[in-house]
Amino acid sequence: MAASDPANRANAHAPVFAVGASAGGIAALQKLVATLPAHLPFALVVLQHLPPDRESRLADLIAKWTRIPVYRTTDGMQPEIDCIYVPSSGSILTLEEGLFRTRPVEGGCRRPGIDTIDAFLESLALHPARPAVGVVLSGTGMDGAAGAVCLRQAGGIVIIQDPLTAMYDGMPTAILHRGLHDHVLPVSAIAQQLVACADPAYVRPVRSTGWTSPAAASLGRVVQHIQQQVGFDLSGYKPSPLLWRIQQRMDTRKVWSFEDYASLIEDDPVELESLMRGIPIHVTEFFRDGQAWTVLLDDVLLPLVDDYAGQEPIRVWTSACSSGEEAYSVAMLLDEAARERGKAVNFQVFGTDAAPELVARASRGIFSESALAGLSDERRARYFYRTDGAYRVKRALRQKIVFAPHDLLADPPFADLDLVTCRNLLIYLKPETARDVLHALHRALRTGGCLFLGRSEPYPLDQQDFLAVSRLWNIHRKVRAAPDARESAAPRKRPAAAGAANLAVLRTAQEQANIPSVLIDDECTVLRIYGNTETILKLPAGEPTLKLTDLVPRQWSAHLRLSVRDALNERKPLVLTQLFDRATGDTSMAVRLTPLDTPADARCMRILVSFIRDPDAPDTLAGRDMHADLTGDAALDVDASEQANISREELEASREELQALNEELSASNDELSRSNDDLNEANTRLQDHVVQLAMQSRVLLAGSIMTIFLDRELKVRWFTPSMRDVLPLAPADIGRSIADLVPKFSDLNFYTDIATVLDSGAARHAIVANDEGRSFLRKTFPYVSETGAVAGVAITFADITDRTRAEVALRRNQAWLSAQKEAFQSAMNGRPLDSSLGILIRSLVSQADDKRRCAFYIAEGDVLNHVVGMSDAYARCVAGFRISTESLACGLAVATGRPVVTRDVLDEPRWRAWTWLAKRFGYRGCWSFPVETSEGTLVGSLAMYFEEPRMPSELDIELAAAFTHTAGIIIWRHLQMQDTQPLH
Repeated sequence: MAASDPANRANAHAPVFAVGASAGGIAALQKLVATLPAHLPFALVVLQHLPPDRESRLADLIAKWTRIPVYRTTDGMQPEIDCIYVPSSGSILTLEEGLFRTRPVEGGCRRPGIDTIDAFLESLALHPARPAVGVVLSGTGMDGAAGAVCLRQAGGIVIIQDPLTAMYDGMPTAILHRGLHDHVLPVSAIAQQLVACADPAYVRPVRSTGWTSPAAASLGRVVQHIQQQVGFDLSGYKPSPLLWRIQQRMDTRKVWSFEDYASLIEDDPVELESLMRGIPIHVTEFFRDGQAWTVLLDDVLLPLVDDYAGQEPIRVWTSACSSGEEAYSVAMLLDEAARERGKAVNFQVFGTDAAPELVARASRGIFSESALAGLSDERRARYFYRTDGAYRVKRALRQKIVFAPHDLLADPPFADLDLVTCRNLLIYLKPETARDVLHALHRALRTGGCLFLGRSEPYPLDQQDFLAVSRLWNIHRKVRAAPDARESAAPRKRPAAAGAANLAVLRTAQEQANIPSVLIDDECTVLRIYGNTETILKLPAGEPTLKLTDLVPRQWSAHLRLSVRDALNERKPLVLTQLFDRATGDTSMAVRLTPLDTPADARCMRILVSFIRDPDAPDTLAGRDMHADLTGDAALDVDASEQANISREELEASREELQALNEELSASNDELSRSNDDLNEANTRLQDHVVQLAMQSRVLLAGSIMTIFLDRELKVRWFTPSMRDVLPLAPADIGRSIADLVPKFSDLNFYTDIATVLDSGAARHAIVANDEGRSFLRKTFPYVSETGAVAGVAITFADITDRTRAEVALRRNQAWLSAQKEAFQSAMNGRPLDSSLGILIRSLVSQADDKRRCAFYIAEGDVLNHVVGMSDAYARCVAGFRISTESLACGLAVATGRPVVTRDVLDEPRWRAWTWLAKRFGYRGCWSFPVETSEGTLVGSLAMYFEEPRMPSELDIELAAAFTHTAGIIIWRHLQMQDTQPLH
């Protein structure tokens, strides 16, 4: 059963359990749902990866596996116990304030089919009803791991399918390796465990091991190295999210040992930078959690504006501001509050973050159109203007905000603030570190100032000198100063590593020994310098700048700027050669541009620029340093005669060698010229082939040809757009296994034929049909490489629906015509009436595929009598049925001369006195058609009975008309024969 709105069952905040699955998860879901009890003490949400452009049929499938009501979720629906909910494939489902919320995937930070489970589990962790349980079944990738972190931190329960029983173990293994699970079970045991978790007496199993494993030791080594090299202290962060972020980088770099990865970041500064960019959790958007901002405006900002007396500005601090959206949101609300009250209000917003490049990006105030999707047109027009395909914050608002680097865990806080926001940070910190941060934020507020933590931070502050303004959104007001001991507590110091001086010297030596390099962002701003770049980068006259394009030689600027953009767009390294070298005065310099891996939202794009000299070129800096060392008497000891010790013979030999090399070079140039001509000719031929292939590709793509090509590993390599009619394909499916896709047609031999073609090389074909009644001719044939080996298979589908339907209709028409002819011949030969009409009955029943029953009745006076079709018991029950306009079914059809169609006899008032008959003989639908002669005399009726309610199609009407016409002729002849019988 699938419906749009559940019946109103129970409490406002029902316990919600979630089950997520991806590749190979359908079979696991079927087994789990089939083993659920008849009644659930919780609401169950089933999440499955599907492309957003493909409608999910999961709700219909689950409804076949269980009697528990199954509903498709809609925005604003309230979850109820004893129900199963399935979201749409085109939206991201979350649970907010006890209601389901669905958001389109376009333009959001969530990716459909990749973050579906994480998004819901993270929102489930905030659901007030307990327990909250998450189940992760078979699937590839790591969706569910981030959600499991949030769920465990909120006290929820995580269950995973035993990876040994999963068709694809990627998702359960990702949680297992991170130690986030409470239970590892085969699918057959998960339903029983869900019921146990819903019991108030449930006790979470005690973990047998803690953070004493080798992974924990490696984590400490990584944290220490980051602290020494970057100066960022991660010791206060919880181990689970840190280990998860490190595991993501390990998966990307294909490093399977934590110890090996710790060694990698010590040797590879590029990987260290990539890891550091992935560790901070930057979850931000304009006015995230809109209701929270409404409460903040009404209960905090408007009172601040009302009480503003004009002496000191209103001071707001947005800590951990990421790319600045939250700081700009506060500034916009303050400006709107001042406009609403009609007051000139001076305010200052401070936005800080530990990452300097994020602060620099926030300070620029440039945002993409998708980032502003949640803003109203009025706010967009008031506070932004369009430039270069993006939106920039207007100067009037930008001047109200100060952005600066600041590490909340180590640097001293601001002071005398009216409002501090700190959202989505404390949940990632250890409890003792979070307490230190809260104390620092407390000190930063003036008495009466407010702290806005947001709903995701599980820290009640009622007992910590705060008074709740909104418990739901964790907004609190400071009501008194803290005790002296707490107020005087110093900020956390960055732990000094042992031998700090030696490490600093070592680091300087390493940087000067390495290839000179600089780390820049996507706008060419220098973030860090490695090695000695003294002879490469020069600070120009005028206003100081950190733009790399201003620091390099002028000849490089334009080329370097375009190359940086190309390297970031293509996500691959580029090398620029033959660049002017200031040190040597020639073109012996090369520059390598290495883009660093960026997160999904691409907030912090970076690129490492390395300057590489020709090893044979003179190093003027080294020469200058050496000359500086030759001072005093040592310089006088250089004998002038030793400087002219090259003999004439040696010079002559060098000249001859140079001449030989020159002749060899000339010959090489001639050969290169010929090779170049050959290359140009080959390139011309290649271009012709490319044009031909492009034309052929356009023909294939423009038509309705359905073709897909698989390699020997059954991975999709190419397909035409029309293949989407039979398989849920998208461009991102290139390289995906065909087994991961759920066909839209029924074909038991699909995978068997593919394997047969790969093994034998013989083509296979079959006729298949989909759920919409369309028929296809499927051909599978081998793709043979130039060596004669089978390199894959090509599969084509041809739509033969019209042909198939025409063939079926032709066969039916021929059968019906044959039956009518046979019935006429039977009547002409004087066979009994029931025998002739029985031929028509058998044809009507055999050519239909709906298990219908048919019968003919003959009019005798003002009553009807059964002739043939139904059982003798039924014939006795209806014998002598009245022909009247007050009758029903056949009696009414003969009385009026019009067909009488009853879709469901149980819903028809006329049938109330006769429903016993329908129930006894097992039918619900009843159609009656009058039988009349060519002269218009009504002589009987044709009745059709169906087990389920049903209305006739056009074909049914045409068929009834043809057979009643034939029956009319046969009955008329029968009556004529009775009238001409001699009297005895």
